[in-house]
Amino acid sequence: MKYILIVLFLLCVSCTDKKEETVDVATSSEVEVVPTTESNFIQKDSLLLDSKGICADKVVIAEIKRTYDKDSIGTSYFEIGFFKNNKAIYTYPTKIVFGMEGGAEWNINQEFMADSENENIDTRFIHCNNGVAACGYTHTHFLFFLDEKGVQLVTQWDSMWDGGYGVDQRFEPDFKTKPMKSFFARTIDVSSDETVNDSIERVEVSYTDSVRYNFENGKWKKIPLTQKGKIYRKENFTFEEYYKQ
Repeated sequence: MKYILIVLFLLCVSCTDKKEETVDVATSSEVEVVPTTESNFIQKDSLLLDSKGICADKVVIAEIKRTYDKDSIGTSYFEIGFFKNNKAIYTYPTKIVFGMEGGAEWNINQEFMADSENENIDTRFIHCNNGVAACGYTHTHFLFFLDEKGVQLVTQWDSMWDGGYGVDQRFEPDFKTKPMKSFFARTIDVSSDETVNDSIERVEVSYTDSVRYNFENGKWKKIPLTQKGKIYRKENFTFEEYYKQ
């Protein structure tokens, strides 16, 4: 989608002269449940939602605990909570291992599921992204779906970009029906193309893990279309061609 390519182009421009050490991030939903009060939040991020047709009017992400091991590797424990009239209706606990580096931030977006021209947007999807706002750092993503009946974590993934190169998931919503009943996702890997010996910067784009999501019985169902982890398609471009698409 053009939306993703524009974001990637801006990232590559801002990162061309500044490279950071890549930090690995691990996530898990099997975490210790920590009783929380307002006083023991370490950090809190929130977003008021357009609540038309969905069961929540606010999402709040609270860091409730932080630990370090003997090697100073840090782990943050979070609760991603959805609220209606200040009453919690759904909470998703997770943890993120952030290594020895700090500075990760949350970004919450209700306009993530959109077509290439942003003419159609499904605001029932809430995208939550955690990571350091710099090149070479892994970001952790959570995609939630809300309707009037409840909340569903649809998928979770990691991404990393450095100077226009990296790995991410690309989403392609199908707005032929309203409300939307299906969308596609696939993993893209943009790497340097070293097969041509010239002075032009070239990229090779690999595609893996193509998936279709169907809305069935009030839930999104994941249907794999290709073998997991196996590259099913490659494309080659100059760097300029790829980011002008």
